[in-house]
Amino acid sequence: MILRHFDIKDIKDLKKYRYPEKSDLEILSMINEWNQCGCSGRYFEMFTVAHGGVPVGEVSVYEHNTETVSIGIHIFEPFRRKGFAYFGVNAALKQAKKKNYDFAISLIDLHNEPAIKLFKKLEFDPIGEFINPRGARVLTYKKFIEN
Repeated sequence: MILRHFDIKDIKDLKKYRYPEKSDLEILSMINEWNQCGCSGRYFEMFTVAHGGVPVGEVSVYEHNTETVSIGIHIFEPFRRKGFAYFGVNAALKQAKKKNYDFAISLIDLHNEPAIKLFKKLEFDPIGEFINPRGARVLTYKKFIEN
């Protein structure tokens, strides 16, 4: 397993597993934006979790503030329950530490039991709950990023 940036050869898999409604050109545009390592003046990177050269999911690292990043993980349906999410979040934590962030947060839908278990296993602590703009209850988890 490796964590790497998406590239043009990943368009087919992104279209198949994550963005079937988008054209190849739209996906290429997204990849180009992701690979700029920033969004709205803040640090941002989107990586693929790849296994055997095949993208099995995506993980994002987005600056929340100067000390904290938000980490989001999405493993494509056929590749779930194989340890890829655990690897991806761990690798994202290492990337955040390299960038000198001290904390990571993750926002998880209240009904997403696999994600809740994953972040608890990775020693993220629950710190709150809110209702998002779509009306879903969302849990917030936070972790000190150790060296």
